[in-house]
Amino acid sequence: MTQHNGNDDDARGAVMGLLHWYRPYLVGQRSRLIWVGIGTVIVLACQAVIPWLVEVILHHGEWDAPMLLTFVGLVVIQLSVSYVTHLGAHQAANESARTLRSRLFERLLRSRVLRQQGLLRSSVVMRMTSDVDHTSDAFESTLADGFPGLARLVISLALLTYIEWKAGLAMALASLAFLLLRRRIGQRLLIADRERLLAQSRLGETVDESISTSRTIAGLHLTGWQLLRFEHRSETVEHRTHTQGVIISRLILAAHSAGLMGLVIVVIFALVLGGGDLATWIAALLYVEGAVRGMEALPPWIRAVQLSAVSQRRLDDVLSESDRITVPAGAPGPTPNAPMGLSLESVSATLPSGVTLDQASLRLPPGAVVGLVTQPGTEPDDVLGLLSGDVNPSSGRVVIDGIDIRTPTIAHHVFYVPDEAEAFSSSALELLDAVAPGTSAEQATAIAASVSLEHIVTTADGINEPLGPGGLELTVSERQRLMLAVAIAAQPRVLLVGSLLALADIDGALPLIDTLRAGGQESTVISVRSAEVAEAVDLILFVAQGQARTASHQELLVSVPEYAALWEQRLSTIDVDLSIVGIDPADEHRMLSRLVTEHYSPGDLIYREGAPSDRIVFIISGHVEITTNTADGSARRVAVLGPGNHCGDLRLTVGERRAESAVALDDCVVRSLSRQAIAAGLTGLLDRTASERRIIESLLRDGPGTAAEVGERLPGIDDATFASSLALLVRDGAVRNAGGILSVVLQRSAKTGARDLLDRLGDL
Repeated sequence: MTQHNGNDDDARGAVMGLLHWYRPYLVGQRSRLIWVGIGTVIVLACQAVIPWLVEVILHHGEWDAPMLLTFVGLVVIQLSVSYVTHLGAHQAANESARTLRSRLFERLLRSRVLRQQGLLRSSVVMRMTSDVDHTSDAFESTLADGFPGLARLVISLALLTYIEWKAGLAMALASLAFLLLRRRIGQRLLIADRERLLAQSRLGETVDESISTSRTIAGLHLTGWQLLRFEHRSETVEHRTHTQGVIISRLILAAHSAGLMGLVIVVIFALVLGGGDLATWIAALLYVEGAVRGMEALPPWIRAVQLSAVSQRRLDDVLSESDRITVPAGAPGPTPNAPMGLSLESVSATLPSGVTLDQASLRLPPGAVVGLVTQPGTEPDDVLGLLSGDVNPSSGRVVIDGIDIRTPTIAHHVFYVPDEAEAFSSSALELLDAVAPGTSAEQATAIAASVSLEHIVTTADGINEPLGPGGLELTVSERQRLMLAVAIAAQPRVLLVGSLLALADIDGALPLIDTLRAGGQESTVISVRSAEVAEAVDLILFVAQGQARTASHQELLVSVPEYAALWEQRLSTIDVDLSIVGIDPADEHRMLSRLVTEHYSPGDLIYREGAPSDRIVFIISGHVEITTNTADGSARRVAVLGPGNHCGDLRLTVGERRAESAVALDDCVVRSLSRQAIAAGLTGLLDRTASERRIIESLLRDGPGTAAEVGERLPGIDDATFASSLALLVRDGAVRNAGGILSVVLQRSAKTGARDLLDRLGDL
């Protein structure tokens, strides 16, 4: 008995705890809750009076019109008020659940939980979905079933008597009628359940995307856009849940109607046949039915409250978290007469991958494109996160114009494109419009073209075409470049760019660097992984051994031994056999810097059938599936390639497209060599300048043309540089000028392995 009382105390404590915890999310629900309470009292009163009234009518055994009308009136009142009360409780719980979700999602976006610090990703998603449902369902159950069921149980038990078989038969018939009604209503409820599940899945997708793209959201200031998307999908869930609740309320109404219609039949039957004792037995039956229904309502209610108590504690793990990024209360204000641009003021920090800074102070000159290089074994994106204000330094601060970069008024002028290869389930135009409202389709197409994404937006409705969950319709490189396009569209004062694949190879990086220079940012910092890219930027920011210093690539090679050793180490590792592409052994060492290391997760698209042929891929670890599309549009497996193999063979012909797709089957590491690098190696252009190589690459990729036409293809090269580079190529015999039409002159290598590849080039 003691244990039972203890359980009752726990249940009462959980109920009061639920109501107290849930109260902040009931803002604007006061009048609805009052009407729910009044309706519950009316229903309980009807349930208590109707059995007594039935007993009185049947006891007299006569037609008493006023009494009979009163009885029917109470039945109608009970049915109507019960339906409205259940629906009101459901609406209160549903709308308050939306408020709770929005508050929880806001905390998620701003707290350290988004980076899965302390909570696993799957656990965070569960808190955003099932735990909110548990809590709102418990609150609804308390209003609609728990309190009324408990009160009805007490009332019915006080009036309990023995049952009579004739009344039981009548109620059995009424129950059968309810089962028939339930079948019809249940079919509609099944459809409503499916629609709500779909809406709930879309809502969960937004949460999952936000975890996967947390650095992108912070770096590109997409928090407000994500909140709007979440609110829209949350409204859809609210609508679907409301539809579901209406059908459930009708189901409850059907149950009540069946029971009370059975009562009406019994009353009429008793009046026709007579029999005074039947009146007492029927009244007793009603109280027994009330007691049973009251007891049946208690277990699910108590269970819901118990689940809610657990969920409340889990939700508090997110709701109680403070903001991930904060400006210390005692932080100094703007520095008087501070220089423009991005600066570090005595910054000390220890970053996750091992990068450290110790009282680092420096200023990045406005207008310069700065390349970031870090010591081996560390991640450049950690440093970029610090520069973007997405990391709290242990001391010191990063400033713009003397203002701490974490200050909200200045933070929205800093955009950071991380290396995470994640996108969103939206169109390219929607993403660009999120940071630059009013972006037209023409403007979006131009921005996409500036980062070499014109092939995904020039198709029918390409700019408005959804990119699939997580942007899976794009390759890893395409997702990264799309995020770069978003940052460019925002026209920020400071643009920070992580370790993108597009920046790893010099020929792909140079046009992007030109695009960034033309953007007009006060400060631009990009992660550098190629020595030639390091030479192409204006300055290098080298972070190692706790220090940060800036100088040109050549100056650092001469003056900083650690920097020189870093590049020597990067150029000494080779995991591929370049002889398969016809590169002479004497030139292979010069190709090492052109190899790009790429990482892919299971299911990632490495390249897509029909896309431009841009590189050959050497598999270092993991397995790659090669597929082609059949006539009906389905994918057919052609091969599975493991370490030591290569894919993406290039013929280097004009306009060549991929004939197959390559997808990572597991965690893969590959090294790739670009079309431009192969062309340079085969045509003896490895020692040429970047502008000369770009001219050759344009002739190979787009075909012969006049000098004016080729110049238009290369907007990043000024007229003087283009003219001098073209003159050198013609003088050295690398380019033929026949009647004003420029074409490549291919000089065969003596190496036998190169002969077939040169034959494929054709007479361009």
